[in-house]
Amino acid sequence: MEFTVTDSAENFETWLAKEYVTEDLKEMLSDASILIVPFENLRDTPNPFLFPIATGDILRYFKENLPPEQKIDICITDEAYQEFAFYSDYKRIGNFLVKAVAVPVFVGVLSTYIYEKFIKEDETKPQIQVVDKSTHTVVNNHISTVTKKKFLEPTHIKISVTVVNSIGKSKNISYEGPAVNFDEALKSLKEYEK
Repeated sequence: MEFTVTDSAENFETWLAKEYVTEDLKEMLSDASILIVPFENLRDTPNPFLFPIATGDILRYFKENLPPEQKIDICITDEAYQEFAFYSDYKRIGNFLVKAVAVPVFVGVLSTYIYEKFIKEDETKPQIQVVDKSTHTVVNNHISTVTKKKFLEPTHIKISVTVVNSIGKSKNISYEGPAVNFDEALKSLKEYEK
């Protein structure tokens, strides 16, 4: 598990000043309290601005579950929007930019999304009962603890959230590890709600 908190120079103004953000898009994003921002210059791809696969699903989930006073959007035009997928052990959730006032709502919706999408599925994996007849010991284990099969291991996620306070100062919180342990990152995010 890797969890980091660092100072960041990114804020809403720096993202809205990007060359690919049109004037119309700036206007649309001006009242957003949460932005999903692209990965820039990711590997050797022809499109320098990419989003993880299923970003559209995350955006829909947030829009359905955010209160009306909190708005979320993607920081790119529809024409330039493109998803990528790396076939690795990690599910990339994305890069988010969040105003500090929206942190409590963001944490609640994101926590529910992670639980419903990844943790709940992991919890349905079978339990294994190991019986040692020599000692008459019975041990109940989750199947992922007794096998090396990757598809039985807990889902790992990767996410980056930059929280911007009211004076424009930012902290970036990055998490890479088991979805079930994501609560640590969520607790850290809550420290920046103001």
